[in-house]
Amino acid sequence: MSALLVILLAVQSVAPARAQVPRPAAQGARSAQQVPPPGAVPPRASPAPPGAPGPAAVAPRRFGRFDLDQPKEQLARLPDLKDCAEVLAASSGHADCTVPRDPDRIGRVQIAWEDTRQGGEIVALRLLFDPALAPALTDLEWQLTRGWGAPVLEQLRREKDQKLFTLQWEDAEHRATLEAQGALAQPSRAVAVVLERRPAALSGELASLHPRPFPGLRLKMARRVEWDGQAHAVVWGTSLTPAQEAMGEAGPAWAAQRSYVGLWKVEPATAQRPRRWRSLWERVTGGDEDEENQRVSRVETRDVTGDGTPDLEVELSCETCGRSASEIVVKTVRAGKLVDLLNKRDLYRAQIEFDQARVRIREPDGDEGLTVSTYAYDRGKGAFVLAREERTTRAPTPEDR
Repeated sequence: MSALLVILLAVQSVAPARAQVPRPAAQGARSAQQVPPPGAVPPRASPAPPGAPGPAAVAPRRFGRFDLDQPKEQLARLPDLKDCAEVLAASSGHADCTVPRDPDRIGRVQIAWEDTRQGGEIVALRLLFDPALAPALTDLEWQLTRGWGAPVLEQLRREKDQKLFTLQWEDAEHRATLEAQGALAQPSRAVAVVLERRPAALSGELASLHPRPFPGLRLKMARRVEWDGQAHAVVWGTSLTPAQEAMGEAGPAWAAQRSYVGLWKVEPATAQRPRRWRSLWERVTGGDEDEENQRVSRVETRDVTGDGTPDLEVELSCETCGRSASEIVVKTVRAGKLVDLLNKRDLYRAQIEFDQARVRIREPDGDEGLTVSTYAYDRGKGAFVLAREERTTRAPTPEDR
């Protein structure tokens, strides 16, 4: 009789199906190897009793086969992404790839990466479930909470006859979002798991740099550069979040995106004011004022002229240009003043090649050829001048498009 009473008490102490998993303590956190990464969505196991300690949280950076911290080159070599290998070879960009749905029920992967690190860095992975196999929201939430801890954001909104759920986890470097949807009277199903890299805060000398060209600016680059022994900074940013960049042209925010690039200089402190950053040159694209609807697609600092000092390269693309350029800008600083080295506008689907003291621009010329313009650096004029222009009759390669 006493044994039966013990069993009844144990059954009554089990938490209900949608149990709240307590937030793990910071002390004694286990490593990611000790907590299985989310993604397999196994059959639901019985939750722990309320008095039992919950599992420690791990960084919200991995789901199933995909890890946000994986180097881009390593990610590109995954057999499941072989159909996207050519696109992933670019130094920066985004891709939408169909993948085998096993073992984590993911049917498509949207990827965004940048060339902020050697070999490229993944900034977002949007993992979309196969609609026919998508797990129930309650099951996946329970599983993610066991691995990542309690979500920092839980949001429910309604659109017509659909309910949309958003749950979010984050740490200092990563943010993970679970998107789910369902009819009002039906259980909700997971739509996607989004893994994003959170932008690092500016530090050191750049901490006091605060460009504000438009609300919601996300910095892609903030790099200190020296000209004439004076500290300068090159800043590049966008209005898109990493997840919106991963969605690319298919996302609702892509067409309305805004871009910013600026060159700033440190001004020393005076008796009237403290040391501060001052803008030498800025360019803002997108928005209602930009009739061409351009966007900054690449920013780099390196010595192009061969004079031993860095130069600023900026490529811009148009709404229909894809990965090609519609404008190229090359600038430098001499004696504290901004100098234009090259500025070519109204380019048509151009590919830009930089070499020592030379810039080559390739533009499609009809369906069967290219126009190749070569600009050489003229030390007397202190700028790039047209050295040669030729037309080829060969068909453009995929890199020329």
